[in-house]
Amino acid sequence: MMPNSTSQDRNEVAQDHEDNKNRHEEASIARVLKYTGLFGGVQVIYALIAIVRNKITAVLLGLAGMGLIDNYNRTAEFLGASTNLGLSFSAVQHLARLHRLGHTRAIEHFSTLVRSWTLLAACLGFFITLFFAPLLSAFLWDDWRNVLTIAAVAPIVACSTLSGGEMAILKGVGRVKSIALLSLLTAVTTLLITTTAYVLWGLSGVLPALCLSSLAQLLLTLRMSHRAVSYRIRLRSWSFLKRGWRFIHLGLAYAIAGFIMMGGEWLVRMIIMQFSPNSEPLQRLEAVGIYAAGFAVTVSYSRLLFRAMDADYFPRLSAATLERSHQNVAVNRQIDVLVQLATPSILLFAATLPWLVRLLYTSDFATAVTMAHWALPYLFFKAIAVPIGYLALAHARSRLYLLVESSYTLFFVTLMAVCYSLWSFTGAGAALSLADLLYLIVAWVVYAHQFGFSMDKATLRRTLTQSFLLLGGWFSLGHENYVVRYGFGTLFFAISLCYSLRFLLESTSLFSRFLARFRKKY
Repeated sequence: MMPNSTSQDRNEVAQDHEDNKNRHEEASIARVLKYTGLFGGVQVIYALIAIVRNKITAVLLGLAGMGLIDNYNRTAEFLGASTNLGLSFSAVQHLARLHRLGHTRAIEHFSTLVRSWTLLAACLGFFITLFFAPLLSAFLWDDWRNVLTIAAVAPIVACSTLSGGEMAILKGVGRVKSIALLSLLTAVTTLLITTTAYVLWGLSGVLPALCLSSLAQLLLTLRMSHRAVSYRIRLRSWSFLKRGWRFIHLGLAYAIAGFIMMGGEWLVRMIIMQFSPNSEPLQRLEAVGIYAAGFAVTVSYSRLLFRAMDADYFPRLSAATLERSHQNVAVNRQIDVLVQLATPSILLFAATLPWLVRLLYTSDFATAVTMAHWALPYLFFKAIAVPIGYLALAHARSRLYLLVESSYTLFFVTLMAVCYSLWSFTGAGAALSLADLLYLIVAWVVYAHQFGFSMDKATLRRTLTQSFLLLGGWFSLGHENYVVRYGFGTLFFAISLCYSLRFLLESTSLFSRFLARFRKKY
């Protein structure tokens, strides 16, 4: 009797384990959709505010103003990525694990460590910016007359580093709703500051607006993070500071990868200015302004869709890496949701691009429509590549992460130099899409070998289905014939949207839950 009983117990445990796994997979889809939806709702408002801000900027400052803002922003991001030690990312992993275990005192101790290092990194960024201001002025403007304006970027670099450290704490302790609210408050504050500065001072108001906006973001982030974990720092004790070397080591790889990526984007701006047919500095800035508009429409606004990744997915993936099957479930479910959300959105985007660019900017930016259309496939490749790309960080394989991420910058800069010089802004859009496709191939192959990543058959089938719908719709919506453009384009969009809705509703049981509540009520 005992052997039979034991065997039966084992079968029951195995069945329970399988049921739990199935429930886990369904809950995972619901969770991903929940937090993507939470951020998506907030990001819709964020996008509307950004539309108003860009419209005001385009009307008040024109093409040259957009180019000037983009140059300053990229310079600040480049310097910030070079000096922030990757703290905004590396600290999240350890904090997420402490939060999962409920170690409150350990969270407070580690947050003090993170804040201390963040303050040191902010000071480093501030002084590095001042030191290299003459060299950056020579690269950007081919002269030394703008040293003071580049030096004025130093407070922006310091504030962004401090904000990144506080954001890491919010992400690590799971304050997802606070992060969403913070995003909204930052957008409103930035709109008020930039509009006031541009109305009062025109082009001269660009730097004051950027500095004040970064300071406002820091103050809002500090308020949110202090509520989660009280603000403390310890700078006098080296024995305390050196305890952070482990996450500094991981963060340095992230910082170097960010440095390479931002450096690549900065180099692309230099390429555009160098290959511009105009020799006047103001006209070369206008070329950068058109590129910035096309880049913002496809890349910057697309980041709204991926905003929930850092806040929810990375901590969840970090906890799932202990078992390969759980890891692959987490990655596959994230790909599923992103692909199903991205594909119909891309087709809708492609259909409305001409009106969207006029709404966001002015008729002077019409050239950006062509660039944006050729760059749209980038979003689809990114929806697959980004969840896979987090694996190295979740496994704390910093050197591998650095190597793979650097490959994207190599593809991006090389393709941009070739394609833009040959086909102008059409080539710039195509370069973005091709660079992300090559990065997807590299990340998939490398992480499949290193971490055993594999896309399950169902996810692969759904992804391929949406890729064919995207290809047909994208080609149709780029056609000159109006019947082909809007007839077939609308058809492909409708099929893609219905396919996405069916999957999301079935995976989360939303429709059945709604019917159950309706029947109970009536």
